[in-house]
Amino acid sequence: KIARVSGAQLELHERSNTVEICGSEEAVRRARKYISLVQAQRVGPVHVDSTHDDGDLTTIDVPTSCVGFVTGAQGNFLRSCEEEWGTLMFF
Repeated sequence: KIARVSGAQLELHERSNTVEICGSEEAVRRARKYISLVQAQRVGPVHVDSTHDDGDLTTIDVPTSCVGFVTGAQGNFLRSCEEEWGTLMFF
């Protein structure tokens, strides 16, 4: 998913727990940023704000009453939106 949205080529080396990133300077920069955000999401909430914006960020305020609809059961709706729109979404 990160390769698709960043435009970079990624190769995961599981034995050494590393990722090889290839592509344009911009694609590599975006891939690194997205990897760090996904890693952070694994250990707790991720807060994305305007400091993360490199021309690749859109933020949307979601009313509390709509949170369940936006995420869907076990995050499935959010993931289907990511897949359809070729994006990463943090909620």
